[in-house]
Amino acid sequence: MDGLTRTQLKNVFWPNIFVGASFKILDIQQYASGFKLGPAAILNQNPIFEMGSKTQRELTIRMEQVYREKGDTWPKILKYNYENYGDHRRAMRHKHYGVWQPHTWKDYYLNVKHLALGLLTFGFEPGDKVMIIGDNAPQWYYAELAAQANHGLSVGLFSELLPSEIKFIAENCEARFAVVEGQEQVDKLLEIKDALPFLKKVIFWNYKGLAHYDDEILVGYRQALALGKSYDAEHPEVFEQNVETGKADDDCAVIYTAGTTGAVPKGAVHTFRTLRAGADYLLQLDPWLENDNIVPYLPPVWINEQWIGIGCHLLSAGILNFAEASETQQRD
Repeated sequence: MDGLTRTQLKNVFWPNIFVGASFKILDIQQYASGFKLGPAAILNQNPIFEMGSKTQRELTIRMEQVYREKGDTWPKILKYNYENYGDHRRAMRHKHYGVWQPHTWKDYYLNVKHLALGLLTFGFEPGDKVMIIGDNAPQWYYAELAAQANHGLSVGLFSELLPSEIKFIAENCEARFAVVEGQEQVDKLLEIKDALPFLKKVIFWNYKGLAHYDDEILVGYRQALALGKSYDAEHPEVFEQNVETGKADDDCAVIYTAGTTGAVPKGAVHTFRTLRAGADYLLQLDPWLENDNIVPYLPPVWINEQWIGIGCHLLSAGILNFAEASETQQRD
């Protein structure tokens, strides 16, 4: 991985918990004893992470105290990280045209804030659903937290879905908004939009190939942010008030199954509390620290990456690292 010496790094994965989820990058010298044996060996052999040891218990207690202080919803925790880390710490890095672009906690917070307010200008109401479709990128995470900050719900979809499959989920959850990666996903939604009377706006973050698209349902990500900034100037503190009034038991995400146990996928409605429970448990197994680098292999469509890429990341304030494209994951 560029910018991080290869001899200092090692990818550690929870093989017995999830397949194809996130990789955590650790110092190879510090964890040399567990290099070939995996994370279970690291936890059992390394005195720092020996399960049941006094050091482990003390670390877990300290981290749990910090997590409780941060808040009980993802937008509140993001706001805490922004206020405490601002421009001084990286929240994400995204490889773009071969260069790792840093995104600080201030960048994360302001993107979420302005996108959330931009959605309000389009008529977003509490309880509305936002479909998010695309490969892993910072905008995916911004869109989820923007919907949740407005007391809405995120609905993640994999980019490989056919228009008919997207149509089923959009109808099933009555999605009113969509945030998508680029032309491929835009074309799918334009193909089915007449059959989706609830759908009001489609926001795209990759502009390539879309310069001459003029359907009124479409709006670019930068334009949505600009509208959000203008809204903030006219209605100060609206975003902050919405964040503060969120509660742990608010519905915040609809997570669909793969559809392998029936004719169609089934949506499960999650609250912040239910998602937080999984993230807290994983962090008890493997405490993450602020300097830890994490590679989110998949977008947060299914529950595993909701726990890891959203929950564990926000709670620990580590660094997410996004590959340039799905096909460059191993190289990057």
